[in-house]
Amino acid sequence: MPKGFVAANLKELNRRSVYSLLRSQGEISKAEITRQSGISAPTVIKIVDYFAELGLLVEGGEGSSALGRKPQLLRYAPDAAYAVGAEYDGLHLHIGLVDLAGRTRRILRRRVESDLRALITRELAPAVEELLAQDGLARGSVKGLGLGLPGVVGPEPRGIRFAPFVGVEEPFDLGPLLAGLEAELGLPVAIENDANAAALGEYEARGLGESGDLLFLELGRGLGAGLILGGKLRKGPRAFAGELGYVVLEPGHQASLGEPGWLERRIDLGAFWEEAEREGRPSAASIRRVTSLVALALANLCVAADLDRVVVGTAGMEGFGGDVVAALEGELARLSVLPVRCEPPAAREPGISGAAGLAAERWLDGVFAG
Repeated sequence: MPKGFVAANLKELNRRSVYSLLRSQGEISKAEITRQSGISAPTVIKIVDYFAELGLLVEGGEGSSALGRKPQLLRYAPDAAYAVGAEYDGLHLHIGLVDLAGRTRRILRRRVESDLRALITRELAPAVEELLAQDGLARGSVKGLGLGLPGVVGPEPRGIRFAPFVGVEEPFDLGPLLAGLEAELGLPVAIENDANAAALGEYEARGLGESGDLLFLELGRGLGAGLILGGKLRKGPRAFAGELGYVVLEPGHQASLGEPGWLERRIDLGAFWEEAEREGRPSAASIRRVTSLVALALANLCVAADLDRVVVGTAGMEGFGGDVVAALEGELARLSVLPVRCEPPAAREPGISGAAGLAAERWLDGVFAG
């Protein structure tokens, strides 16, 4: 047992183990929890009673047994708690109510200012209140707010280093602004890079387990990606992992954090989205221009990290997202020596569900430790 490991650590570990089994199995008996977890039967009973008080499980039907009395099944109850997930791209705010299984219950969308400070101090709280009022869910069932932001979030817990599309061009401590938002809403707030949040939501929706890999590509006003390796989100010591816009494929280029990266400037996503808004969809030539350049970065990353799957975020691409995915896969088939699949998201709203999952995870940390 590690030095400094105390009874409270064991209690938390046991609760996490039982919760993981409940969530993954959906229905399971106390005896089966004991068998699979290796936790003693009396301890399992205490944990089950604790979770039942919180509404995290309910009694299901009877299970099967070759001998003797049939075991009573316990059913996981993901609607015991909800979190609000918010995705902000610098122009639009998408927020939704999400249960513990990552299912989105209701979504609200609105156009907002391209200013992060204004979003946090003026626009988020009214949007959350409107969402909750529309849904009618009991306020006590909502445990937190997760917010995905288009910038480098971290490595400080509540800091954002660089987000030029929303008015942040140098390291900025969001702590005081978030504290005000938390006081106004009465909810704790978690923040993360938008592509990272979407990657987490998509990973959960695909059920990739504890050791899977996933690259989630975000084509918004900027270019970013969320990278999950061995079941863990890769952020890096400077929280810069996945910033594909800064990939350089031109000798002699002088990089600067104070301006868009080489690849981001070359693909000109601003022109891509302006054309999509003006014409209803970008032209085939624009799709080829963007995907041919993005595929260069993806091919290098996928080969270097031995990744075989890229999920392409298609938010805002209604009507042409399939063309973007197909074009990227075609380019990767030509450029990569290893096969790489390109797929649209399996999650309904990966950015929303992923951001909400961050807030739910914080609440569950308290449940396990309490």
